[in-house]
Amino acid sequence: MKTNFTKLLSVCFFLFLGYSVMAQDTRNVGETHTYSVTAENGANTLSWTVTGGGAQGTAWDLQNGTTLTDASIDILWKQAGTYTLTFTENEDHGGSVICSTIKTATVVVGDNFDVSIADAVSDCATGSTGNSTVDYILTKTNGAADWTFDYATTGLTPELSGTAVAVSGNTYTLTLTVPNLAAGADQTFSVTISNVKDSFGNSDNTVGNNVTGDVTIYGVPNTGNITF
Repeated sequence: MKTNFTKLLSVCFFLFLGYSVMAQDTRNVGETHTYSVTAENGANTLSWTVTGGGAQGTAWDLQNGTTLTDASIDILWKQAGTYTLTFTENEDHGGSVICSTIKTATVVVGDNFDVSIADAVSDCATGSTGNSTVDYILTKTNGAADWTFDYATTGLTPELSGTAVAVSGNTYTLTLTVPNLAAGADQTFSVTISNVKDSFGNSDNTVGNNVTGDVTIYGVPNTGNITF
């Protein structure tokens, strides 16, 4: 009985010595990062766990064919939160004696998905009839590759709007088609984007760059044709 108790204390002692804490890591939503550990022995059992922040498939995902039993894994961080990343290497000494080394790290994923819309350039109308077009460049920072947004103008009659415009990539050109006004009338308006979301479920909460300044389509004279 004394021998078994001594063995139990020894196992607990080794387990305690094998535990260490790594520094905190900071990432962005939509970022894929590699985490790796040099295992002592390739025959040992390796395992990773990710806790806090959300579940696999929703808040994070493995990439590039890596698995939770590899020494190196690639994680795509899909949602903001604070996660605990734990790596365990188990070494079997025979019988019921398994010694483990555990490494942990805290990963803080920022809530920094953002889409901004740039001001457009004022210009003359293409004519006193027909339409003029105005281009607005939208730029995404962080988050999923796929995202959607709504938009609406302020200052036109009638106003222009759109809902759930689907985008893939970091930039998008929003082209507005504005009917020209007769008699050289100017049209001054701005554009607001809203309800900006990515496919991971993140929302753009930085609203300060979601409204443009005024742009003007300057009217041109409604000049008659040359007669002869």
